[in-house]
Amino acid sequence: MSRDETATLVDRARDGSQTALDVLYARCAAKLLPLIRQRLGPSLRSDLESRDILQAVLMKSFERRAQFHGAQAGSWMAWLARIADNEIRDRADYRTRLRRDAARRVPLDEAADVPAPVRSALSQTILGEAAERLERALDSLSDAHREVILLRQFEELTFPEIAARLGKSEDACRMAYARGMTALTLKMSEPT
Repeated sequence: MSRDETATLVDRARDGSQTALDVLYARCAAKLLPLIRQRLGPSLRSDLESRDILQAVLMKSFERRAQFHGAQAGSWMAWLARIADNEIRDRADYRTRLRRDAARRVPLDEAADVPAPVRSALSQTILGEAAERLERALDSLSDAHREVILLRQFEELTFPEIAARLGKSEDACRMAYARGMTALTLKMSEPT
């Protein structure tokens, strides 16, 4: 789905289209889970559940969707990525202060207050075996290649935005992206 299609979905969802909201969350959840796993890194992945963070990010974005004022598709994904970064930071801080209270955990299917678009997007993503293959393939990339792919594919930033974020030239970012995508494609095509 292109940035224009995402922008159209965002506009339609703002106008109250439940179908657009469902499609938007399904698309975003599939992109957010690998992003969250990568941002957690190996040390936090062992203690924090990426799907719990995904659920929290989707819930917060659903509750605060009226606060989103971006006009472009990339800004929607960037907004979700910022929510994810904040959620990861908050949970990592909490983890260092206290042990998780097992009684506070609620399985997704028991959480009655999860809105339907969020529940649907989570269910599709959680069941997706392709997401796990993608995570493993992304883990195998260099940090530089993985970061530029996450910014371009998952946050949907343009190359000028990526260059500004990374402090590199647009050409360097394009080259890193091309090399990273080649490595990712080769890794994904390997038999499992």
